[in-house]
Amino acid sequence: MSKLNVLITGSGSVYGVAVIQSLIKSKLNVNLIATDTQPYALGLYLAHHSYIVPHVKDEQLYLKRLLEILRFEKIDAIFIASSQELSFYSRNKALIEEEIRCRVFSNPQDVLSICNDKWNTIHFLEEHNFPSPKTIRYPEDNDKIHLFIENVGFPFIAKPRHGKGSEDIHLVNDLVYFKQVISEKKNMILQQYLPDEQNEFTVGVCCGTNGKVLSSIALKRQLQDGITMSAISDDFKDITDYCEKVAKALKPYGPCNFQLRIWNGKPYIFEINPRFSSSTGMRTLFGVNEPEILLMAEVLQESLPERQILKASVIRQYADYIVPTAEIVKLKTKKFIIKDTTE
Repeated sequence: MSKLNVLITGSGSVYGVAVIQSLIKSKLNVNLIATDTQPYALGLYLAHHSYIVPHVKDEQLYLKRLLEILRFEKIDAIFIASSQELSFYSRNKALIEEEIRCRVFSNPQDVLSICNDKWNTIHFLEEHNFPSPKTIRYPEDNDKIHLFIENVGFPFIAKPRHGKGSEDIHLVNDLVYFKQVISEKKNMILQQYLPDEQNEFTVGVCCGTNGKVLSSIALKRQLQDGITMSAISDDFKDITDYCEKVAKALKPYGPCNFQLRIWNGKPYIFEINPRFSSSTGMRTLFGVNEPEILLMAEVLQESLPERQILKASVIRQYADYIVPTAEIVKLKTKKFIIKDTTE
């Protein structure tokens, strides 16, 4: 099998490192090319070739540099591991794939619109008759707040429509705190609190062309600061089947993550992230290597073998890495490193 040249963007993120480590563990013959905007990004030193790129907000400069890298490295596939870059790759997917003939694992704009706006997420779930927590907008639905509180009671959740992770998420226990939370705020949602933290799941569903489900895995998780710190893999087939059903309605492309809690015996999705997850590396340990699956199905056009998902637990502990200062200096000055990490 010829070697695949795979680009991982945002390689310093927890997602980027997880994708790189998953591909290092893969049986596929891959050459890993990593990019990031600054040299203190771990993924740059785990990959075979590394490049510093402009910030994606300078779209034309970023695109020019990206196309140079893609041509030089003869890239076969791109995995996006930076949330800030998702929209860019969605808009430029057709251009990149036509010019470079590589596969870009990015979602269409309509999928991003549903997932990146939590109000749109709830609207999508309601439209397709999937259970969802009661939700209103603030300040648009200011006249409905009294009825909302009357229906769901305290506590309830207040969070940004376009937030990420646990940033600016509040558990509101009374009106005094609520007034503090929403002071001078816009683009918020108020959402029914689903109380059982012991029944929270993160579910990864990988989809190929036309939303075809390639893999799924549900992990029962424990959170710390919005990040999965431990997870249990077990027989959660009912949950994966349910999320596969939602994915078939959504039709994402590539990795997609569903965050849900079981309440009154039903799965209630409260967030959908159209990207790799902080638990991508955990899934690989359990036997579901999502980057490998996508490359096999979508790039190599190979049939996927049946896989056994390990029933076990994973506990996350952050590791420290030694990186030669000379390599960091070289990236700062030359903006690229070409080396083989197997040397």
